[in-house]
Amino acid sequence: MQDIIKEYGPALITVVAIISLVIIIKLMIGTSESSTVGKAFSNLLNAFLNQLSSAVPVS
Repeated sequence: MQDIIKEYGPALITVVAIISLVIIIKLMIGTSESSTVGKAFSNLLNAFLNQLSSAVPVS
C-alpha cells in the first residue's frame, strides 16, 4: 500500500485538484438562473441592451 501511495500519490492529488476546480467553476458559472456569475453577466447584458435600445431610435 505504501508503495502505491509513493508511486501514484502526486497523480491522485492532481486529479482531485482538477476535479475540484471543475466543480467550483461549474457552480460559479453554471446557468444564469443558478449561479452568481451567470446572474451578474445576464443582468449586465440586459442593462446594456436596454440602454442601447433607448439610445438608438427605431425607424
